[in-house]
Amino acid sequence: MKTIKLVGDVGIKMARRLCDSALATIEAGPDCVVDFSEARRVDCSVAQVLLALRRECERRGGNCLIRNVNDEMARLLECAGLKRGA
Repeated sequence: MKTIKLVGDVGIKMARRLCDSALATIEAGPDCVVDFSEARRVDCSVAQVLLALRRECERRGGNCLIRNVNDEMARLLECAGLKRGA
């Protein structure tokens, strides 16, 4: 299972790079982990990319796991329909 590690402040300026990284990751296999352990802040553009990533992983028969999310980021992701650890 491949891991995408978010580092620092990740927002709209990084969304294209995150999307490209996500697509490359699932090309190697339908399962991935998104690790928030080094992320300081994220915005809704990250949630949009993660929703699309999760849908694509599931479409390919895999899963996208979200790990190491702090409470503030968890609230944003939950509002977008993503759950911690799921």
